[in-house]
Amino acid sequence: MIEEVTTREQLERCWAIRLEVFVEEQKVSEDEEIDAIDLLESTVHFLASRDGVDLGTARIVAEEAGRCHIGRVAVRKLARGTGVGRELMEEAARIAVERYSDSRGNLEIAISAQEHAIPFYELCGYVLVPGERYLDAGIWHRDMVAHFSGQ
Repeated sequence: MIEEVTTREQLERCWAIRLEVFVEEQKVSEDEEIDAIDLLESTVHFLASRDGVDLGTARIVAEEAGRCHIGRVAVRKLARGTGVGRELMEEAARIAVERYSDSRGNLEIAISAQEHAIPFYELCGYVLVPGERYLDAGIWHRDMVAHFSGQ
């Protein structure tokens, strides 16, 4: 089940997943992981769970009409390969299209993908943006986008 986060308690559950995946597993600094963007009213967080167990999280950051960013996609090790990540990406994209498309119904969703996760994001419909790889929190990333059309 994917639900939109509406309470501080749910947000803290998202943070717990991100701390497990990014800080404990990938050795990202906690100061870099939990940021001020998390608390903006415009940021939309998602929590994936099954049978009462929290499995994954993601967030949408609005940029401007017709463009947003999906990030902080994290799936706990015990749920990888089960479809949870894809469900998170699909629900985040659905909400993004609904809320952030421009007046003609078009939307570009950007992501900053860890290089090892590029094949996963390609399966979700994202394509690499021309440009160089870059380090973010000590991990190599590439920019990717997906386009959604209202026509």
